[in-house]
Amino acid sequence: MKSFFFLLIPFLLLSLSGCSPKYDYTLHKPKIKYKKPSRDALARTLKEKLGSDYRWAEEGPDKFDCSGFTYYCYGRMNMQIPRTASKQAKIGKRVSRDELKYGDLLFFNTSKFRSNKITHVGIYIGNNKFEHASTSDKGVIISDLNSRYYNNRLITCRRYLTDDDSGYSPIRTHKAKQPRQDSYHLTKLLY
Repeated sequence: MKSFFFLLIPFLLLSLSGCSPKYDYTLHKPKIKYKKPSRDALARTLKEKLGSDYRWAEEGPDKFDCSGFTYYCYGRMNMQIPRTASKQAKIGKRVSRDELKYGDLLFFNTSKFRSNKITHVGIYIGNNKFEHASTSDKGVIISDLNSRYYNNRLITCRRYLTDDDSGYSPIRTHKAKQPRQDSYHLTKLLY
């Protein structure tokens, strides 16, 4: 009986290792489609990606998690932003809910435990609506900011695009690692 278990254990380990999910944790930078950031370029990308599938730890071009979606949308406009929602929430100009404009990022805590921890992000598209990579059941959808669920969970809002619709000038804050030429690097704003 002991020999049976000694044979069974390696077999189970080999078979289970082949069944584990394989995630590609490599950061995939989006292909730049628009040389300069603008609300028009963002609108085209949002329209194109509406209905895409949700997948945790993905940043496109066909599947997204919430921060991967914002990373992809801004990356296509040649803007380098952080990959995670919590880091995205620390940059850009802080704006109030009353000041929201198309393209502003909305940050939420969607966990069961209410706190100021950022767990979700979406892109404001006007009329109290935002587009985001929601869940594996829903994918990339448009939701109502006034819904009871999201209204009570909004933590902060940030603006990455300027009022003149041209995007930010290159901001270089890392001396050792310079963004590629003609890239809009958004890591820290001096507001």
